[in-house]
Amino acid sequence: MSQKKSSAISDTIQNDAATFHVLDLSVADDSVFSFDYNRKTFYTATLLQGEYQLEFEDRNIDISGNSLLFTTTKVPFGIHAAGLGFNGISCLFREEFITKANSGYRLLEFPIYKPGRQNIYSLTDEQTKHFTDIYTKMFDERQSNSDFKENLQRTYLLEIIFNAQKLAPASSFVKTNNTTEVIACSFIRLLESQFPIESPQNEIKFKTPKDFADGLSLHPNYLNRQVKLAKGRTVSEIIAARIVQEAKILLKLTHWNIAEISSALGFVEPSHFNLFFKKHTKTSPTDYRNLHKD
Repeated sequence: MSQKKSSAISDTIQNDAATFHVLDLSVADDSVFSFDYNRKTFYTATLLQGEYQLEFEDRNIDISGNSLLFTTTKVPFGIHAAGLGFNGISCLFREEFITKANSGYRLLEFPIYKPGRQNIYSLTDEQTKHFTDIYTKMFDERQSNSDFKENLQRTYLLEIIFNAQKLAPASSFVKTNNTTEVIACSFIRLLESQFPIESPQNEIKFKTPKDFADGLSLHPNYLNRQVKLAKGRTVSEIIAARIVQEAKILLKLTHWNIAEISSALGFVEPSHFNLFFKKHTKTSPTDYRNLHKD
């Protein structure tokens, strides 16, 4: 198949450092539309109408009719029109576009954006109209100068995500090679999604290996085994190291008291935090703070 990347769409992404893009795929000038999402910083939510071949690293998937596609940053992929008359709208956004702070949700908590997974949904005509209406509002907002533009686009994207999660996927492609690496990466990303802690009221949600296993829909033993294989350390060891790192930062850079830091890091009692910190650093939180005062 002779395919040419849409230069118009590529330039749009290359020249814009924004965290969110909405693209009308039908504006491509090429008679045979082809576009590669090879920039791994973007998550996508794409509505396609027509016949396409979706190209992933190790397989191609043919789709036709009306389809909704969600991809994560882990697997580069391409969309190639298999015939004329293609139509579609695609959202590309960085992880920070949907955070607990700006929306009340963490992107990676949505099942359709579990790392390493791509979900494809076949839509009925009625469903297509519903999603098209949302995408159209999102696309129209792109031209707006409203102070609420970003919030509105985020709201429309969340509406698409929420509605998509009620659908049964026509195809769910999970990267099958490097499973250990994918699981370990998923764990690390979930862990890092909790930091930095911006206020004493923002207590971390995932504290124990079981919390992470539940969040990733895995058995704790399996998660620990895969992480140990990939990282050489257990889940508990990595969690502890990251909490110690964050504790040091908060002790040095904030004026929060020890109880506030303890609570934000998920400790029930400050005494538990004191014991934990001393075990890993050989000094108490108070002594550490005094030692690193400006």
